[in-house]
Amino acid sequence: MHTDTTTTTIPKATADDTKLWTTRNYILAALGGTLVVTAIIIIVSVVLGPAHISFYIVHASSTDPRASNDGTQYLNLTIAAANGSRKRAAVRYQSVFVDLKNSTSVTRRNTIHAPVYATTPPMNHYLPPGAEPASIKASALLLTRGENQDFIGRRVNVSGFNVVVTALVRFRIHGVPTRAYDIKVSCNHVFFPVEGPSSLRAPPINCTAY
Repeated sequence: MHTDTTTTTIPKATADDTKLWTTRNYILAALGGTLVVTAIIIIVSVVLGPAHISFYIVHASSTDPRASNDGTQYLNLTIAAANGSRKRAAVRYQSVFVDLKNSTSVTRRNTIHAPVYATTPPMNHYLPPGAEPASIKASALLLTRGENQDFIGRRVNVSGFNVVVTALVRFRIHGVPTRAYDIKVSCNHVFFPVEGPSSLRAPPINCTAY
């Protein structure tokens, strides 16, 4: 008796097929890795995104130049900085600069720096979310004669100055610090009445992005 034996031959992948399969897998793996990295970056950006900081002037006043023997006058400011995040972001103020601007000065000196002399909490301390706004005190020293008189003009009590606040801040979200952010705002038409009851009654002045 003769028995036919049929052998099934399975075609083997050619070198080109193997190369093509490997290339496709590399491409798919690369695309998958890119999508994962992108998703991680998006999540981290959302989680570590900065909170909104609102600046506003709560007090502005001046000393009476007539009470000074050398014709000096101080313009004093108290600025509040409120952290918009109520739950997740603590904020640390690394530096704050305050400038008074008067673009119409005939002497072309349109900016005077007002050094910051006190902050609450102290600089470089994290302020937890939900805490009271930070308080920043600054003061500019002016001479009420000479070119400073041109800078001052009638702006102390009549037309006001523009106050520019520049801050370098860093946030900490769920214990993770973010990079440093530059914030610059402008507070327009700020008047400096002589220290007294009138200066205490002035409403807060909101500042806007510069």
